[in-house]
Amino acid sequence: MAIRLFLLAATVAALPSAAAAAPRATLVHCGTETCLRLSGERADAATPVRIGGRALAVEGGRRWRIVVPLATARSWPITRHYAVPITFADGDDDQARTATVALPPGSLGGRLELASLVIAAH
Repeated sequence: MAIRLFLLAATVAALPSAAAAAPRATLVHCGTETCLRLSGERADAATPVRIGGRALAVEGGRRWRIVVPLATARSWPITRHYAVPITFADGDDDQARTATVALPPGSLGGRLELASLVIAAH
């Protein structure tokens, strides 16, 4: 019984750190445009970060980030759940780890100017 409690506690203690290492995506302003900022952690600062088979020029070391215009991000392969698959390719042993980052709501849509908005109370 004590072993089960220890294993359960160890598993629960490991969950927040695993969740913190997941890549994140946020919308940011870059000049007059809206951009997508991706950030996350990788095992080694030399590990390439790829999206759609293309290596990205990221900033940082183990904690990396990249800011791209939405027009660029819209050309990336998107999964059915509005997420971008990111591949961390380790050149030493040809192993790759793939993680998906959920895109912020509205990041793939266009901008719509409303002439008017009518709100009625029932």
